[in-house]
Amino acid sequence: MKYIKKLILENFQSHKYSEIELDPYLNVIVGPSDQGKSAIIRALKWVLFNEPAGDFFIREGESECSVTVIFNDNVKVKRFRSKSKNTYYLYNASGDEMIFEGFGTSVPQEIKDITSIRKVELDSNQSNSINISEQLEGPFLISEKNSTKANAIGRIVGVHIVDDALKDTLKDIRNLNIRKKNHEDTLEKLEKDLSEYDYLDKLIEDFNRLKEIKQIIYNNEVRLKKLEKSLTLLKKIEEDSTLLKKDLEDLNNIYQIIKIEKSLKEKIEKFNYINNRYTILKNVKTQIGNNKKLLFYLQDLNEADRIVKDITDLYNKLNRLNKLNIRYKYTINKINSHKKILVNLKEIYDIDKKTKLIENNLLKLSKLSNLKNKLEQIKKSLSIGTIYVGELSKTDSILAIKESLEMKTNLLERLMDCKKNYYYIKNNKLETKTTLEGINIQMNKLLKQYRLMLTKIEVCPICFGNIDKLKIDEIINSYK
Repeated sequence: MKYIKKLILENFQSHKYSEIELDPYLNVIVGPSDQGKSAIIRALKWVLFNEPAGDFFIREGESECSVTVIFNDNVKVKRFRSKSKNTYYLYNASGDEMIFEGFGTSVPQEIKDITSIRKVELDSNQSNSINISEQLEGPFLISEKNSTKANAIGRIVGVHIVDDALKDTLKDIRNLNIRKKNHEDTLEKLEKDLSEYDYLDKLIEDFNRLKEIKQIIYNNEVRLKKLEKSLTLLKKIEEDSTLLKKDLEDLNNIYQIIKIEKSLKEKIEKFNYINNRYTILKNVKTQIGNNKKLLFYLQDLNEADRIVKDITDLYNKLNRLNKLNIRYKYTINKINSHKKILVNLKEIYDIDKKTKLIENNLLKLSKLSNLKNKLEQIKKSLSIGTIYVGELSKTDSILAIKESLEMKTNLLERLMDCKKNYYYIKNNKLETKTTLEGINIQMNKLLKQYRLMLTKIEVCPICFGNIDKLKIDEIINSYK
């Protein structure tokens, strides 16, 4: 059994927000007057029957209201109303939403079908709800007129269906009689009008007969055209036949010509066979001559391989000698620099003695200077001491000059080393360039000799195939 499980009112008359849980069997709403009991029934009618119309039931001070009815099968119907919007929301058991707008004064059929709550028609102009009744409203049909009760009971039993069927049948009979009379009058008028056109049947017969005659004439014209074409073709065939007869007379000796042609064909085939053999023989002789030349030129091939091998060995030796030469020059330069350092260090022992003597003298001088300073400190006044302190402040600038000189000295030494390395690299570069130029000159000479050798034999030393000038240039360029 389907029943209402919960009712939710928002801004509906006196209800700001109310949730009402309903029992499946009996529900009693009690309370003082003007507390919203009737508003609950009115809210149900508003959702289920779209009554009353308008928006006067929106709570005072609010712009919209809504009433939601939730059934025990989780179907939910929500009615929403504002000053500009009037909408039904339907949610099925799965939670799918459907929105209805523009439904007028009736309830959308989908909502009627899913809620199964609708009014019962008492007669053709009056209906009533057996599910919901207002406060102080009498029991169902008790307060109605006898005629209304009879109509309602007849509708409940189903008698109204027979009455409606009889009324509709009588109405249909009257309408059919009127339509029959109208059709009979129309038919009589049409027959009179058609009598004026009786001659049209004869005209149709004449038209059909003329149409048949026209078709016969058209068929005859087509046959005539075909016969004219056949006559022209016949004349042409007769002319061709005459010409063929003349040609047949001229071809009486055709069999003798065929024999001569057959004989000539056999002789031509023999000639072509002999000519092909002669050409093959000539090509073989030419190939033998070329092979003899090739064998003659290839007599010194082992010597050429030996020369190429010697050239490769010499080139490898030259590279090793260049490397050794570079290492030798670098070693000589190092030895010379070390010799200079040794020469400069011969008098290092005398320098050590003089350095020790100078250090001793400096110690003595410093002692004397200290004694002198103590004496001056005793003799001089505070002003002299102040002057002395002022003089000592200049030592900072002297130390700064000393540090600057040391930095510049180190930079000068580094620059001198860079200059020495630059000249050393420059000299090595010139020597290497001179050596490479000599190697290139020697390589060019050897390549010229190799080119002359390849030009003479005209044979590739790798694949032993014939080569031309372009191929020789490619081989020489591969060694460059």
